[in-house]
Amino acid sequence: MSASRRILSWIQLLRPHQYVKNGLIFVPMVFARRWELWDETSLGFGLFCMAASAVYAVNDAWDAEADRKHPEKRYRPVASGMISPLTAYLTALLLLVLSLSSAFGMQATFGIVLTLYFLNNLAYTFWLKRLALWDVFSISAGFFMRIYAGASIGHIVVSEYLFMAVFFLSLFFALGKRRYELILQPSEEIATQSRKSLRGYSVYYLDQLMSISATLTLVVYVLYIVHGQFTWLLGTLPVVVMGIFRYYYLTHIRNAGEPSRELLTDPMLLGLGGIYAVLTILEMIKFPWLF
Repeated sequence: MSASRRILSWIQLLRPHQYVKNGLIFVPMVFARRWELWDETSLGFGLFCMAASAVYAVNDAWDAEADRKHPEKRYRPVASGMISPLTAYLTALLLLVLSLSSAFGMQATFGIVLTLYFLNNLAYTFWLKRLALWDVFSISAGFFMRIYAGASIGHIVVSEYLFMAVFFLSLFFALGKRRYELILQPSEEIATQSRKSLRGYSVYYLDQLMSISATLTLVVYVLYIVHGQFTWLLGTLPVVVMGIFRYYYLTHIRNAGEPSRELLTDPMLLGLGGIYAVLTILEMIKFPWLF
């Protein structure tokens, strides 16, 4: 095996492209304008990334047999035989010990949240991902915990509306991913073998759940920006609406829906993300309102 191929296998095992999700840990610091927490929050971000990679390594080792029956997941490093299951488990153990010990050393509450995050993902890997609805709610709980972890670092009080907006938005993305996976499977037999929770879903059912989740996301986000007495952040509402519409388009017209891929590669979503970032920065630095 060439060195470049081995390095690529390790990158695939740790899945650094998924780290973008952990960026939510910065949200409480940014919206509270607590810039002095940058170093601590950055460290927390790194520890969450280590814990996330530990989860992915355990998941790949545990699901290697099922992944070999999946049209895309069969190329994962453990399923393809590039990395042994034992090596993946040992890697996960090392990352977990380092991340949790550092987290508790930084702050007890943050360490507890990171532990709960790992346990939730462990339950997902071994059990919950085989159960319809429980699987997507477990995923959404992980996003909720990231926000709470970021808030715990600086003892920041976060609006309940923001918590709910993140929860419902992550639920919307998770349901879109399930829809994508359901359509992706070439046969019902392969679908139920590769992800048993798909037995509890249909495309129509997922479409309805996505619509409900999108509606709830927009309702609580409107409540958040209105009750927060923001100025520039009010301009993010059409951006969020268009972003949700775009993801819905990708799942229903393009038959796509992998959030970690679409959010980083779709030009329109990237552009909307950039606009959202600019408006957020203007809000956080209290740039004078122009109108």
